[in-house]
Amino acid sequence: MNEESKEKKREMMIAHFRRQMGSCRLIGNGFNYVDYNDLQDALDAGEDWLEVCYRLGDRAAGKAEEELKKGHKVTARSFFLNATAAYRVGQYTILHDNEQKLDMYKKLMDCFAQAAKLSDPPYEKVEIPYEDYTMPGYLMLPPGGDANCPAVVVLGGADGWREEFHQFSERLLERGLAALIVDGPGQGETRLFRKIYMPVEVEKPFTACVDWLYDDNRVGKNIGLVGHSFGGYLAPRTAYYAKNLKACVGFGGSYNPAELLSRNPAAIPIFSAVYGTEKEDTVELLKEVNLEGLAEKITCPLLMVHGDQDPLFPLEDVKRVYEKASGPKELKVYENDGHCCHNHDLEAICYIVDWLADTLKNG
Repeated sequence: MNEESKEKKREMMIAHFRRQMGSCRLIGNGFNYVDYNDLQDALDAGEDWLEVCYRLGDRAAGKAEEELKKGHKVTARSFFLNATAAYRVGQYTILHDNEQKLDMYKKLMDCFAQAAKLSDPPYEKVEIPYEDYTMPGYLMLPPGGDANCPAVVVLGGADGWREEFHQFSERLLERGLAALIVDGPGQGETRLFRKIYMPVEVEKPFTACVDWLYDDNRVGKNIGLVGHSFGGYLAPRTAYYAKNLKACVGFGGSYNPAELLSRNPAAIPIFSAVYGTEKEDTVELLKEVNLEGLAEKITCPLLMVHGDQDPLFPLEDVKRVYEKASGPKELKVYENDGHCCHNHDLEAICYIVDWLADTLKNG
């Protein structure tokens, strides 16, 4: 693909974020409201998305360092998270794993690592072993040190990963649950810096994450799993296989993610990056990426949450997961809402974390 084609695809992706996601996904996952307005104003004035996000991230990171020198650790943490979000939003529109994406993502990870150290209790950077590689993540424990607390593995999707769901995970901590945010194969740090791509049978490495958490003596034995967007497919796929799993949530997921390509062909490069394949191979491989013959094997409690106007993964497709699952199950639909229910962001997230807390504490 020549540079002109790459730039055209990037412009399409920027238009996609402005039209279909906008403030909902960005602010809902921690992007500062003022920064969002600055970004929109700069784009309207003809500035480049990446340059604006670099500027916003660098400004917040600089402020964090200044406050840290003053001993203002709580304020420093807030600005490190502010910078993390700005860099994350910036790299969304870089579809290929080039030096620019890696540079911005490295800044993102460095700022989040600083915020993790300043959290109370601090988030611990961990490595989850699977076969001949490990998957990096953060173990987030609730205050109080309850070694019997339930715990939840939190999965991202195709282009939103570990750090994006920090804010979601903090709501689990508020309810006395621990959280493991992790980059599986094809995601975040695992892909960008370790070149580990997603296999079709992704349930196997993600089950290793569930089992690792089950064996950790800092948390209890009631383990849940939640996946966002494409992760809403990855989580149910893992649920049929993971024997130590007591609850599963698919948020904005799918029974057959390949259906997205007919609605949004621009997503092909995103999945090519996830699976480490060329365009033609990606289309062929995605024919195997579904829950056919697997959804029936899901026996743990399952919650599927979806917007009835989701432009990426249709509600009818998610109903197939719900209808085929064999165990206790619930389908929660938000009307007049799109992908991952961002128009009902607070309500949907609180519903999910309360369901996880109720299910795991009573399980």
